[in-house]
Amino acid sequence: MSSEQHNTFSPQNLSLLGGLLLIALILGEVVFPRQVNDGMSIDSKGPGTMEDIAMRLKPVVTLDHIRANAGSGSSDMAAMSPKQLYQGACQACHASGIADAPIVGDSVAWQSRLANGIDSLVTSAINGKGAMPPNGGSTYSEDQIRSVIEYILGESSL
Repeated sequence: MSSEQHNTFSPQNLSLLGGLLLIALILGEVVFPRQVNDGMSIDSKGPGTMEDIAMRLKPVVTLDHIRANAGSGSSDMAAMSPKQLYQGACQACHASGIADAPIVGDSVAWQSRLANGIDSLVTSAINGKGAMPPNGGSTYSEDQIRSVIEYILGESSL
């Protein structure tokens, strides 16, 4: 080994190199911190993202919504169109098919449910079926539920 090589690996040089490496690692963590999010990108959109999960966990009807409707009088809710009623309580599941809810516009899915008649559909909506709570999670009357079902069937070309 030459004297130059011996000086390269001297304890003093190795200590200096280790110190510089340590400083570089610390600066790297401070200046460019890693963003850990369980493998999901913070800005990503789509199925399985934080935004998607938050949307799915959002309640369809809240106590504030019920209180607001109760305080405003039943005449306001009675004046709502079937489309507005659908948007108020049904759209959250029936627009995207959450929990196997038949999607509005899917005439095949609605045709099979209509086979037992519209009265059967109204009864299922009032009593709840599968993951759907009674009245679809709303405070709608039987007539309002029937009007929403008729609206959905019309939008599904039935």
